[in-house]
Amino acid sequence: MSIDRSRTDRPATRRQRQSLSHVFAIPAFLLAVSITGLVLGLTGDGLRDAFAWGLLSLPIILAAYAFVRRG
Repeated sequence: MSIDRSRTDRPATRRQRQSLSHVFAIPAFLLAVSITGLVLGLTGDGLRDAFAWGLLSLPIILAAYAFVRRG
């Protein structure tokens, strides 16, 4: 006698397909933040430089957070 365990032992690994806008939403946001930070850094001094540092460090901070969270 054979027991069919193919349906009960495996976790559900099938994922729904995501649209391109959903897949590229975060990378597009990071691109916009980086470009804005670069423009601010190149065109101004003082407060603009502070905003540029903040905007340019945001992708690095988010990448580090994702790396730590993923384990």
